[in-house]
Amino acid sequence: MAVMDPAAALRDILAKAQAALATGDACEVERRAKAVSALVRAERDVAEFARALPPEQDEEALRAELRRRLALFVEADLADAPPEVLERIALEGRSE
Repeated sequence: MAVMDPAAALRDILAKAQAALATGDACEVERRAKAVSALVRAERDVAEFARALPPEQDEEALRAELRRRLALFVEADLADAPPEVLERIALEGRSE
């Protein structure tokens, strides 16, 4: 499976939420909203973590970790993982 870039993944999640809203599928809209929230929270947490690190910390390693988490998040979302899994990925960087 090819990994989607984070911006495209967010646009995809939002488009699917909008489509679910148009069909009246409240459960799917809520799941998608939680996915967006978890993705945004993960990005914010990584940014806050990066600001708190000493200047000599390897920025490329931080970028690699963010890319890894985003790829894991997108893969789980495309597999229709429950919100709890998406939140765990966002907060802890693991799906299990």
